[in-house]
Amino acid sequence: MYVWIKSAAYLVVFGGLGYGLLELTKPSEEKLSQLRYSSVATDEENKKALFMKKIQEAAREEPIYLKKKRE
Repeated sequence: MYVWIKSAAYLVVFGGLGYGLLELTKPSEEKLSQLRYSSVATDEENKKALFMKKIQEAAREEPIYLKKKRE
């Protein structure tokens, strides 16, 4: 019976600790609004997205060294 009490105590303690950390690290509304407004695409993000798109297209195509010369 002692094991059941010990397990329940651990469950309560670590559950409370986890909940406390969850509440402690909760972002404020101000920080959330900054993240929402900062998600607007900038030139740098557009360039990065275009680069990633070209990389993905290149990964799908046949490699250059396997392409035959067309004369």
